[in-house]
Amino acid sequence: MTDQLDHLRRFDRSMRELRRATELLNGLPEEMRSLHEEYTAAQRELEALAAEGAAAQLDRRTAEGQVADAQERLKKFQQQVSRVRNQREYGALLTEIDAAKSALRGLEETTLAALERAESAAAALVERRQGFEDLATRYQAALAAWEAEKPAVAARVAELERETAALRDELPKGVVAQFLRIVERFGEGMAPIQATERPGGGFIWHCGACNYRIRPQVAVEIKTRGSLVQCDGCRRFLHAGDE
Repeated sequence: MTDQLDHLRRFDRSMRELRRATELLNGLPEEMRSLHEEYTAAQRELEALAAEGAAAQLDRRTAEGQVADAQERLKKFQQQVSRVRNQREYGALLTEIDAAKSALRGLEETTLAALERAESAAAALVERRQGFEDLATRYQAALAAWEAEKPAVAARVAELERETAALRDELPKGVVAQFLRIVERFGEGMAPIQATERPGGGFIWHCGACNYRIRPQVAVEIKTRGSLVQCDGCRRFLHAGDE
């Protein structure tokens, strides 16, 4: 294998490992993700219950104020009964009183419903918080363990950054630029060559990524000489695999 192909493969492996290590450093270990999702979901549920309870309490206070206003209007209408001068005024006043009573009943029902909502949300919040305590304890312990591991991960990232930079410097700038463009497009810049046996004997070689057919002599050059060749289909750099 030529130095260039060897260095490109090492650069590729180092860059991919650096990407994984950086993602780990900026995120969470795989074994902690399900716990993190459970914890954040439980947090959102608690926040939703607290918000629901606060909204219900606000609705209750608003409705109570409206009840007080309605009671005051009804009281004023009732005080006017003794001052009416004719049947027409009396009928109109009774209509106002009936409407005020109806409105008052509706507001009292609204107040009661808001109170029940607030009490239900408060009870659910207490229950969820009790169940949340154990989850929070486990999550904080796992988080503390991960924080203790982070310096080692950060050191590995720094080591890989130096290694990747050194390998990059060993390659021609044009090769690196082309390789990085392919990585940006496909996520991977290299692909192994693969063989399919012909029914009558021999092999058909193709790109392991896009399946584009490769001339036999090109496959031989890659396998025996380590030639630096790009696939004519996807433009990934080809290698002989890890055999």
